[in-house]
Amino acid sequence: MLAIRKYNKSGGVHLNTDHAECFVFVALTGSFSKAANLLYLSQPTVSQRIKSLEADLNCKLFLRNGTAVALTEEGEAFLPFAKKLLQTIQDGQQAIQRIQGELEGDMSICSVFGAALYILPNLVEHFQAMYPKVKLTIFTGHSHQVLDMVLHHEVSFGIARAVNHPKIHRIQLLQDDMLLAVYPGHPFQNRKQVTIEEVAKEKLILFNRGSLDWTLINSAFSHFQLEKHVVMEVDNIEVVKRMVKQKLGIAFLPRFSIHNDLETNELQEVKVMKLPDLNRNFELIYLKDAPINSLMKHFIDFLCKAEANASK
Repeated sequence: MLAIRKYNKSGGVHLNTDHAECFVFVALTGSFSKAANLLYLSQPTVSQRIKSLEADLNCKLFLRNGTAVALTEEGEAFLPFAKKLLQTIQDGQQAIQRIQGELEGDMSICSVFGAALYILPNLVEHFQAMYPKVKLTIFTGHSHQVLDMVLHHEVSFGIARAVNHPKIHRIQLLQDDMLLAVYPGHPFQNRKQVTIEEVAKEKLILFNRGSLDWTLINSAFSHFQLEKHVVMEVDNIEVVKRMVKQKLGIAFLPRFSIHNDLETNELQEVKVMKLPDLNRNFELIYLKDAPINSLMKHFIDFLCKAEANASK
């Protein structure tokens, strides 16, 4: 246990980093119980540590009204220094680890399904080859679920698409385009390009109503005032691919998800005239006010370099 001592005219003040950590987590989550869950502590332990910190500082840090918790004026003033304290300690520990040739720790990520299936495996392989003592925990969900986990401090990072929130910092990772995929033997197979009017008459399989993919495709057809012949809507890209291969219809799919299928000629790409580029960005998201330790900085730097290399 690390303690920092500071003396003033009235005597000594003893600040404990465990107490400061509890304070930061309660302040960020607005809840003693949520902070306890994130720190793997009991709620009484968190409460006792906050009381001890308040006694050390000789002030109230939180206003409590039932289950609602809010920072006092003193708590607001102390929060940035407490976060800086924790980040400095973490950076110092990891600086020692780097000198010893090791970077270790735990990090959690929540990713949209597409990125988890087609992008993360390769990235994680390279990251863990560089930092074998870093343990990653990966969750999956839709973009709104990824955002929710980041906002509630349940994960360090999220990988999502088209999310926007005032508390979130966003870094573009990868851009991917949607393309029309058909099965071998389809009438479009030997065509270099087709019109969007022709596509509207074909059996279409759409991915996940309400998703960014669905919105982009639906908007494109609406722009040309065309009625689509939709035979199926599916919430899983792999299932969409399988349905196309079974010749049940054709589909607009992200390029990264069918890269191997195009190389093996299990699916074929067809250019659609007059259709604007349907691009979707994958973004790394994290809380603006969350302490960024050295491990997180390494991960951000790694992903940014990977994105730069992919765009060359």
